[in-house]
Amino acid sequence: MRSDSEITADHWSKNVASSDAFSPQVYWLAVPAVQQRFQRLACGGTDHRWWVQYCLGEFLDRSISPIRMLSIGCGSGTLERDLFRLNAFSECDAIDIAPGAIDIARKEANLIGASNIKYHVQDVQKTPLEKNTYDAVWFNGSLHHIKELESVCGSVRNALKPGGWVFYNEYVGANHFAFPGRQREVVESAFRLLPPEYRRSFQLEHFGKVQFNVQLPEPAEVIKVDPSEAIRSQDIRRVLSDYFVEHAFNPCGGNILQFALHGIAGNFVETDPRSMALLQMLFDIEDTLLNNRFFETDFAVGVARVP
Repeated sequence: MRSDSEITADHWSKNVASSDAFSPQVYWLAVPAVQQRFQRLACGGTDHRWWVQYCLGEFLDRSISPIRMLSIGCGSGTLERDLFRLNAFSECDAIDIAPGAIDIARKEANLIGASNIKYHVQDVQKTPLEKNTYDAVWFNGSLHHIKELESVCGSVRNALKPGGWVFYNEYVGANHFAFPGRQREVVESAFRLLPPEYRRSFQLEHFGKVQFNVQLPEPAEVIKVDPSEAIRSQDIRRVLSDYFVEHAFNPCGGNILQFALHGIAGNFVETDPRSMALLQMLFDIEDTLLNNRFFETDFAVGVARVP
């Protein structure tokens, strides 16, 4: 019988950032207007347009040299390649438990000449990190897959140099997507506000068919597909605060949009003004409910530092 970590490694060897699950027709954050809104919120009201530039520009002292970084749960390596293009580091280590994703990351890094990125298949929950090594550690959608948050945060704290930074872009909502009843009701109600022609599916199993119900996940099915998915997501901010000093926590929403748009994202294109108006309606509903504390944000960009 395969272990949970083997199931997770196999799942993320196949479902990398370039796979169909993250295509512009299926994935909510692949819709340009949704992504723009997310990044505006992620940057906390500053002039930055992207969470990575926000973290680098507002917090990391780029004058120090050399700068060494670590990316935990790097997947197929998109973040590290972006950081390389920004000349953000002298060296960057990147680790993930999925061999297939690491293979892609190495190939893509070689194509752009990023020889200062070193990729390794490694489980951060089982292998301690080298002490006093890094100026910054990044989690890009990986921290919510970590069960042993306390031990990993302790390991990261030891691995950071004095004053080192933790940057994260994460799902911080309900564990295994076990949303409370009223949030599920809101998502379903918002979905039903969309006209039928904007609820046509782009998923292969029911391509072109009008969807009448939101595909809200059942926790048991989530665990079956990937036992690590959102395993302790709702604990992330609290646990981080036990090991680091929080410098920023920027709510990015997603409470309605993540699943209301899942599978139908391709219906919302900038050349269709009506689709943009419908998106704005969903934005306004989500923003109003978040601003009035109807629920807490499901996604956030955060910044923390070694005290």
